[in-house]
Amino acid sequence: MEFKIDEQTLNDLELFNQALDGKSIFSCFNTACSDGGKACIRKMLESPLTDVNKIRERAEAIRYLGQLPFFLDIRREELSFIEVYLQQEDVPQRSMYHLTSRAVKGWLKPDNDCYLRQRAVPYLGRLIRELGTFMDELSAGKVPEMIRDMQQGVKETLAREGMQYLMSQKKDSFWTRESLDLYFRGRELDGVRVILDTLYMLDSLRSLGTMAKDEGLTFPIFTGSERRVRIEGLYHLFLENPVKNDVLFDDQQHLCFLTGPNMAGKSTCMKAFGVAVYLAHCGLPVPAARMELSVFKGLFTTINLSDNLSLGYSHYYNEVARVKYIVEQVRDLQNVVVVFDELFRGTNVKDAYDASCAVIGGLARLKYGVFMISTHIVEVAEFLKPFPSVCFRFFEIDMTTGEPRYTYCLREGVSDERIGMYILKKAGVVDLIEAL
Repeated sequence: MEFKIDEQTLNDLELFNQALDGKSIFSCFNTACSDGGKACIRKMLESPLTDVNKIRERAEAIRYLGQLPFFLDIRREELSFIEVYLQQEDVPQRSMYHLTSRAVKGWLKPDNDCYLRQRAVPYLGRLIRELGTFMDELSAGKVPEMIRDMQQGVKETLAREGMQYLMSQKKDSFWTRESLDLYFRGRELDGVRVILDTLYMLDSLRSLGTMAKDEGLTFPIFTGSERRVRIEGLYHLFLENPVKNDVLFDDQQHLCFLTGPNMAGKSTCMKAFGVAVYLAHCGLPVPAARMELSVFKGLFTTINLSDNLSLGYSHYYNEVARVKYIVEQVRDLQNVVVVFDELFRGTNVKDAYDASCAVIGGLARLKYGVFMISTHIVEVAEFLKPFPSVCFRFFEIDMTTGEPRYTYCLREGVSDERIGMYILKKAGVVDLIEAL
């Protein structure tokens, strides 16, 4: 079963779409040397998993290659040249006459095709030899299963006739390159593809492992619990000097009611939480000191919801439609993670209160799912206090000097701080209006 996520969530978490500063989660992880390696990383991020064994296998491979003291010499320009060479339509024929006449023509009057062959074939030959040597040097007893499968695939490919011919060549010459071209773009083309695909995957896994080590990211631990998310030292990748916070959900408390004034850090925390859950299911390292969680079937967020002018929907109607859609996903999938930021901000205070109580109270009674919900209607907290499944957290600010000092620290309890008017006055809006 695939991990379910929708376009709204992808955009909320800025997984691929860039934020205002040009960053995305993908851009943070996109550190592979080769274009093929970058494509592998994107594919991993586009395809979160629900099979815990596959998640662990990928994480083990990333960790292993990231700690390896040696690696392949990956040259992006050479690989790009090889890909262009392999895409040429003039596939060599298995005919001695054709091969000889083509080689003589290229020798006497080199053309672009000859130039491609003569330059790309030695690049490819070096790559194949180096990959074979690299795989042989890996310690058999300590290699993760994912890497062992690659080793076996490379071993079988190198045992083929064309690859053996390459390995037997003692001297590189114009004529041996012409002969190898017959194999590389002919009968061994699928084997060459195995070699390149393996190299790209190794490049992607190595780059992810190196990033995890250099940036201090952690690999999540998946538990057998039905619903559990425990994160210590959670932070967002986009922040240069982040304040780290702890988050805990389990069977006893599966709904977090989050409050705090404007700009205190609620939305950033919710995005960081959603990103961590998503990355964990991709088998990738997460920005935290430690993370334990159970496997979920999907992730749905509502953080940056807008009006739908094309359909004539108001913001509140869009909110209601979004809540309905997510509740349907909770009903169908059950074991999901849901994030609502500033629930029902598009209507009046009375309706927002009633709607929040109805929705949050219903979710608090569920025996499945994990929910993080923030609201500007702090009075809802009183309604939720009798629910043992709800934990209350808030982001504090220090107003002792009359100016807000944001700590970005997550505390237990409910915040009733309101600084909307302070921000309005600080921006000079009140003075501007009074001067009209």
